[in-house]
Amino acid sequence: MYLPPVLRPLAAASATTPGVRRIAEAPISVVRGVPGSYAAERLAGVVDSWQRLHDCVWLRAHDVRTTELAQSLAAACEHRWSPVEPQTLRLPAARLGDEIQGAPEGAVIVLELGSRMTPGVARLVKAIRPAVIDRGVRMVVVAEGWLHPQLGRGPDCVVPASELVDEGALEEYWSAQSRARLLSYAGRHAAVLGDVLTAAQLWSPNAVDEALGSSHSLSSLLGRLTAGLLDQLTPDQRSALQVALTVGYWHPQMSTGPIASGQLRPWLVPMEQQWGWLRPIWRPSLRRELTRPTETKRRWFSSERPAPAYPESVRSSPAVRTAPRQGLLEARLLGSLEVRIDGSPVTSWNGQRGTSVLRYLLSRRHHACARDELLEEFWRDVPASAARNRLQVAVSGLRRAFLDVTALNLVEYADGRYRLNPDLLVEVDVETFEQGLRTAAAAERAHLHEEARTAYQQAIALYSGDFAADAPFEQWTLLPRESLRIKLVDALDRLSRIDLADGRVDDCIATAHRMLDIDPCREDAHRLLMRCYAAQGRTYQAVRQYEFCTRILRVTIDASPTPDTTVLYDVIRNGSATELSKLR
Repeated sequence: MYLPPVLRPLAAASATTPGVRRIAEAPISVVRGVPGSYAAERLAGVVDSWQRLHDCVWLRAHDVRTTELAQSLAAACEHRWSPVEPQTLRLPAARLGDEIQGAPEGAVIVLELGSRMTPGVARLVKAIRPAVIDRGVRMVVVAEGWLHPQLGRGPDCVVPASELVDEGALEEYWSAQSRARLLSYAGRHAAVLGDVLTAAQLWSPNAVDEALGSSHSLSSLLGRLTAGLLDQLTPDQRSALQVALTVGYWHPQMSTGPIASGQLRPWLVPMEQQWGWLRPIWRPSLRRELTRPTETKRRWFSSERPAPAYPESVRSSPAVRTAPRQGLLEARLLGSLEVRIDGSPVTSWNGQRGTSVLRYLLSRRHHACARDELLEEFWRDVPASAARNRLQVAVSGLRRAFLDVTALNLVEYADGRYRLNPDLLVEVDVETFEQGLRTAAAAERAHLHEEARTAYQQAIALYSGDFAADAPFEQWTLLPRESLRIKLVDALDRLSRIDLADGRVDDCIATAHRMLDIDPCREDAHRLLMRCYAAQGRTYQAVRQYEFCTRILRVTIDASPTPDTTVLYDVIRNGSATELSKLR
């Protein structure tokens, strides 16, 4: 599960600065700056102002080697412009010029590099220049790095990333002194300027102003702003940021709550198709503040501050109900679907689609689902009238399935939306699992190892199988399934480290083996087993574990063990008794 490299950022407002005008007039241009300087949404806004965002090819080539760049760019062009699905995953580099020749006239190519523009990239740009000019295509290369080589005759203009941000927009929110402080900290980091402006627009200019007043550097500003804004988030939003911090991206389906990437600003860059990308410059401050114990959370801002002003598209305001609940619905979504009402199991479902709709509503039980949302998810290729009929049949089947155990109407429909009956008290194992992990993490931060071990064990015991294991091919289940697997492996990792620190070597070995059952390529679990075996004097078994790790990495991902694993292997195989005792 990964963020596709060809998704475009959502366009943000873009001013017509001198740099923007130079990009508009050049067939090939380079936007460059120091690491953390690039504001993707601003460039997307520039392309949108040309009315070319709909046919813009946007390739984030952060991890692509120069030798593979032409193939990746050709594949991205085919993905965006070809009317049919590509027949191969890897296209010959020679096809890139042909793909550009087939582009809509006036189309735009954005190549977002994760580092400086190397001579190899410059040669590629020079090689495709004739096709770009002949077709009337504009190409913008975005490069970040402290050093940039001489680019020769590759691009037509080079624009600093800071010129994409209209500094005049800052005047609406802050005094001249605050603006000067902000520009002194983040003047070369255009992304930070845009992010701070977004924070002021969505949250509070006063909060940003207070963070500026108590900061002394860029990292200090990011930390204080993150601390203050996290203090205003809901638990679901904090959980969403934890997932984004772990995997580097976000999608609403990675959570059981209705969280969109627009609610996770300024840390996330909103992308098309509801994806969000975690901007790396915010990663250290997020990691530091999200792991800080709640009871010691620093209060940077005053207690009297306005509530965050979310856009209408992401604002959620569920109605508060005070009526007593009339039944208990217990649902198991981890593994095969199981549902009980007041202890009585539901055994007959009257059709597969009914269970799919129920599972979908349970995973989003804190908000009502629009009818069109369900139709798009489960009957996308069915004519509208037939799809509505099938949805009604599925919901009717669900209601009949529950008649044997409750007289309540399980699924309600009002104002074009479906929801679970709010008179039911609902307990879902996924929510209990995640709450258990939060309890364990809090105990671990407080150095209460026994309480943390118990909480981790209880949470792990709830994980009876992958999310929606009996619906493996439903697309919407893929993201939450992967997210929960990541949380399980992380919980196993934390539990194993607690066991090892407390000398419970056998328990640690069992936990590490379960981690490898889920992810055989997880090297830290292999190293953990090697340490445990060495601590027990089972040197031969530790060496065998290293050899197994080497084989599984080579066969699965064509890689070799990292230096950390190899050094540990050498110490175990050749080390003295003193060196081995350090592994205990």
